[in-house]
Amino acid sequence: GQIFPLTLMEANILRYLVEREGKVVSRKAMLQEVWGLREDTDTRAIDNFIVRLRRYIEEDPAHPRHLLTVRGVGYRFVAREAL
Repeated sequence: GQIFPLTLMEANILRYLVEREGKVVSRKAMLQEVWGLREDTDTRAIDNFIVRLRRYIEEDPAHPRHLLTVRGVGYRFVAREAL
């Protein structure tokens, strides 16, 4: 495996998702719990961090297998693919 220098926020978001592996996490929940921002804050900022994290951990960031988008809700982290 390779080592990637993550920013503090990238590391916090990745840790948040990994700790909730397999569970769908909303953008708003991440903004509130990782950043401490209010519920009505723009939720698209999370998407930019997810794009960057996918570049680090996915073989093909355009077709992610670990950082999955749950359309209209948020994201789900999957460590391994189901057989």
